[in-house]
Amino acid sequence: MEKNNTEKLKEVLSQTISQEGIEKKLKENSNEKPNETNKTKPKSSSSSKKAKSINPELSIPKVTPQAKPKIKNTNDMRFINYLIYSLCLIIIITLSTIIYLLLEKDKQVVPPVEPKIKKEVIIKKVIEPKEVEVIKEKVVTKVETKIVDLDNKNFRKFYYTQKAKVVKCYDFKANSSLLTPTCQQKITDFVKNTKNLTRLEIIAVVANADNVVFNKIKDDINKQPKAVQNRVKEYLIRGFSRQRVIETASFIRENLNDYAVVTPTNYYVKSSKDNKGIIIKGFYTTEGK
Repeated sequence: MEKNNTEKLKEVLSQTISQEGIEKKLKENSNEKPNETNKTKPKSSSSSKKAKSINPELSIPKVTPQAKPKIKNTNDMRFINYLIYSLCLIIIITLSTIIYLLLEKDKQVVPPVEPKIKKEVIIKKVIEPKEVEVIKEKVVTKVETKIVDLDNKNFRKFYYTQKAKVVKCYDFKANSSLLTPTCQQKITDFVKNTKNLTRLEIIAVVANADNVVFNKIKDDINKQPKAVQNRVKEYLIRGFSRQRVIETASFIRENLNDYAVVTPTNYYVKSSKDNKGIIIKGFYTTEGK
């Protein structure tokens, strides 16, 4: 019976029941024990009688009742259960937090690192152009004149030399004896660049367009003979050509007198191509080379 009681207690303890249930079970078990002992008492008396009658010397060994299993206090069990539950809860919470943190860490996208581009700083120096003063040097060439005794032999040598260079100016206006700026520059370059220049000869060039004066008096002398008309025309054109020579000679004497001597001419050139201007012959010698 005691074995049965212990087994029942084990079953009761194995089941998770409340403290009141455990107390009820214990009371039921305690009530059952006296009933069982009462039932067994008459048997023991009869058996004792039989024993006494059989052999008084043989005594029945006393049966020592087994020790009842100690039942732990329910408060201690309850505390242990709470402790186990709390530990399990803490473990679950810690594991869940660790898993959550790991998942969140994986979810975090690392932003791409932008490559640092080094900006080249270009410093531009603006150099302002300096104003350069251009000093024009006027080169004055000193002409050394060689004084030669002009006897008949030397004079002919210098005057009648056949070595000559020519410059032409055909940009004069009709019935005009004034030199244009282009013609003045051309004469200046010619005189300065011709070495050993001794004299200049100026020849006038006229065209039909220069007969302006004759055309004005043509009607007045129309009644005169043809020879007279031609002579008047010749005199007018000769005088006009002479005026061109005088204007050119005066320009040379005023600006280029140190370079050469101007000699007069008594003729002119009549142009068939309507050229109007002058021709200058520059005579030079080989002396001094």
